[in-house]
Amino acid sequence: MKKILLLVVTGFLIGSCSTDRNVPQYQAVFGKWNWIESTGGIAGMPLTPQSTGNTIQLEITKTTIGKYVDGKLESEQTYTIQIEPSIFGGEKPMIIYENDSKSSFEIKNNQLFLNEECNDCFLSTYQKE
Repeated sequence: MKKILLLVVTGFLIGSCSTDRNVPQYQAVFGKWNWIESTGGIAGMPLTPQSTGNTIQLEITKTTIGKYVDGKLESEQTYTIQIEPSIFGGEKPMIIYENDSKSSFEIKNNQLFLNEECNDCFLSTYQKE
């Protein structure tokens, strides 16, 4: 009986462990980010606020990413951060959106590099506000 109780309690504890992958080393992604440029797509053309006439800002919290275009909220999605194999090689931290799309990311010198995990997609660069 004690063994069964121990197995049940152990199973409960394992099952209730958090799957939240927004671990402390990724907290630097939280905050407001101003769009600098995007490159990629089939044509490989660089896009910037100057070339498009639009400003874009991401506001990243622990659970959501809000995208503001010209100061107006265009979309807001829930997400998680997970380490996964990248189509570009190796395992990388990924932002996994609620619609199952994902972007690998890297933060260097107060810049966020979001690389959409698909062929002919975009790498976007943002500056922390």
